[in-house]
Amino acid sequence: MDTYSEEQVDQILRYALAKRTNGQNLTKQQIYEIASDMGVSEADFLAAVQEWQSTQAVRKEQVEFDKYKKKSFKSNVLKFAIVNSFLVALNLLTSGRIGWAIYPLLFWGLAVALDAWVTYQTDSEEYEKQFQKWMQKQKRDRLTAQITGKLTTSLEEWLK
Repeated sequence: MDTYSEEQVDQILRYALAKRTNGQNLTKQQIYEIASDMGVSEADFLAAVQEWQSTQAVRKEQVEFDKYKKKSFKSNVLKFAIVNSFLVALNLLTSGRIGWAIYPLLFWGLAVALDAWVTYQTDSEEYEKQFQKWMQKQKRDRLTAQITGKLTTSLEEWLK
């Protein structure tokens, strides 16, 4: 008798579902019926759906965070290039060689390199810390916007 790992079962079922649906989307009820045919209880199915939705929400937030980090990094690189170009040009104009301008160029360049590492190395502990911090800020910002909106609406109604 053949035995299959969980990953292999997942892949086989994906192929079978792809053939069954012919690329069409399935409703939640249809998915539940398939799960029920496989012996999955309703409680387990609903828990799996909720876990999937939670995972999708986190992935969406991570995509937004990645966009934010990359935009921030590009902005920092642009500032680095502008300021250090000015400093090197000033140093060249005043002394005819690059002297003191190399120090801010090197130290700031190190900071930019570390920022690049954190921005593009998404499996690091630092990335996860920054993501969690960003998530907390997003929650605070949403709450602040809701409170501000309610206060503004109440104030506008009161002033009428």
